[in-house]
Amino acid sequence: MTVLGEAAAPGTAGASGAVSGEQGIGGTAAALLGGRFRLEERIGTADRAGEDGPPLWKATDALLGRPVTVYPLPAGRAVPAAVIAAVRAAARVSDRRVATIYDTDFGDVSPYIVAEWTPGTHLEDLLLSGLPGPALAAAMIADAADALAVAHQAGLAHLRLTPRSLRWSDATGLKISGLGIDAALAGPAAGDPLSAEGRAADVRALARMLYALLTGYWPGDEPSALPPAPRYKGRVCTPRQVRAGVPALLDVIAYRGLAGQAPDAPLRPQTAAGLAMVLRMMWRPSSPHAGADLQAEEARQLPCQRQARHARARAGTGLLHPVA
Repeated sequence: MTVLGEAAAPGTAGASGAVSGEQGIGGTAAALLGGRFRLEERIGTADRAGEDGPPLWKATDALLGRPVTVYPLPAGRAVPAAVIAAVRAAARVSDRRVATIYDTDFGDVSPYIVAEWTPGTHLEDLLLSGLPGPALAAAMIADAADALAVAHQAGLAHLRLTPRSLRWSDATGLKISGLGIDAALAGPAAGDPLSAEGRAADVRALARMLYALLTGYWPGDEPSALPPAPRYKGRVCTPRQVRAGVPALLDVIAYRGLAGQAPDAPLRPQTAAGLAMVLRMMWRPSSPHAGADLQAEEARQLPCQRQARHARARAGTGLLHPVA
């Protein structure tokens, strides 16, 4: 067992890496990884999409009696250098809104990564039960953007942000899981979480999540339980065209962000820190540029709303109402 910050080099063996108990990983709830972590429930995959990615487990730290998230890694093979680099980089990010890395074992017996358990409801389930008000939606994404700005300053991007990467709890607020690690475990095709391109991809992903929180529809190509965002002439409809009452500035921020544009022209560049700043200013008087891009789009409002009704019907969901 190795505490982050003093992580063993690749290939460092250790008896603590073995799974204790009668069966191996996932064979029984009694299995202990590293002699300490009891795997209790598979909660998905590290790439948060599909079932073919590395497994992700909710577990209990038997020593401290607390829930944790465990990434069991393939046994009998060296842990890829990219994964080790991402884990070490994530361990250096200190922000209460980012899940902390607790422990690792990079030996070749039963390697694993242990992270903080993120309580609450992930955004996908939250949206399937109802929509937050625009102010709460803006605050949630501003928190996520602030946290990612800290990570970006440390040179690490998430690169695998989906509504299942963010959890919300009324008691603890917002938490981001899988920082850098999900992308590294997904392999080279996911991109390099240590690159500048990864930071730009994170900001676009935050814009997609803001769009979803404002409308209840998913504007991206990634698999989602949410109905797809309606389109008009090949373009995703703006949030205001889908749902009445979305403030104009939030409409512009979300819509521009989908295209990788700066959220508000006078407040460039398009960065996580810039996005957080604009969102926290949303209740102040709007920039004179805020509504300039909306005039032509208002004419598409009715066809967009018709598509939204059809998407809800296909998905079998009713009209989502704001959460009280």
